[in-house]
Amino acid sequence: MSYCGVVIVGFRNKDDVVVCLEHLSKIREPDHAVHICENGGSAAFEDMTSALLGFGSEVTCDPRFGRPGTITRTRVIELSESGALVYVHQASGNIGYAGAINAVLDYLKPDPDWDSVWVLNPDTEPAPDALIALKRRSEAGGYAIVGSRIVLMHNNKIQMYGGRWRRWMARGYNIGLGADRDATPDIAAVEAEMDYVCGASMYIIRPFIETIGHMDESYFLYAEEVDWCLRRGAFALGYAHDSIVRHSHGATIGSNHSRKNRSSFSVYLDERSKMLLTKRFYPKAFPLIMLFTLILTTQYAKQGAWKNFGVALQGWWSGVRGETGFPSRFLPKNVRPK
Repeated sequence: MSYCGVVIVGFRNKDDVVVCLEHLSKIREPDHAVHICENGGSAAFEDMTSALLGFGSEVTCDPRFGRPGTITRTRVIELSESGALVYVHQASGNIGYAGAINAVLDYLKPDPDWDSVWVLNPDTEPAPDALIALKRRSEAGGYAIVGSRIVLMHNNKIQMYGGRWRRWMARGYNIGLGADRDATPDIAAVEAEMDYVCGASMYIIRPFIETIGHMDESYFLYAEEVDWCLRRGAFALGYAHDSIVRHSHGATIGSNHSRKNRSSFSVYLDERSKMLLTKRFYPKAFPLIMLFTLILTTQYAKQGAWKNFGVALQGWWSGVRGETGFPSRFLPKNVRPK
């Protein structure tokens, strides 16, 4: 029987994952298994596993192996309430958002029975019928990637139905942003406007992954879902309005709306990833977009976020230069390259 692999990337945020799993444990259909890839090291892996054992009991791990050098340990928990399996993987280090997702995809690869994956942020609360709504929309419309109705926790308003990429600004536009949670959009219009699906809740069928390939790991964080969708070729994007997922919007990495309060790590990679994506997909327009986005970084200064203005400039310049992977400026001083 086919099943869906639910993929969650963790980084020392077991409390978020516990809440997310509380909601996932109420999902009965379709058949699914949860895969959590912990990027935060051995102690975080042990903390995560210990916290999740409160939902069920540990079972014997199956013998599948992921890509060498990505997953070092796996423990499996069977949920008492639903019977679903939760695989907790320890990544070899902080291998990034896409790296962790790809590690799970490689782990799943030998299994012939999975037909889709549901990439879900750890700071989300999916409704009990969120997954079945995604699957039904995918099958009904022939969609390879389907997004949910993303609702912000702090105000109960829409974060987005889907995304449109504004190439000249190198920024996304959240379709439906600020709408009432229970508003009814024109679904066909949303799907016609979409360039990408929100990475907080992203349902992807197996043929897409096997044809287009894995997420691009060079970004490390941000823009990976946009890149994946822009590479989709003839595959189509869909929107499942009945799939409701509440989202706290980046609480664990400091990527909130306040430019003063955003973490330097978030600001830097956000600006860098925009440049990397632009260079890849819009190379002819890159010089002009580069200037536009340089001007846009001044929004930090206008809001008095002077420290993050400097960080944004550094991230922008890193993207212009084409730097990828974990940024060395955020490594401990004793391990930075000289």
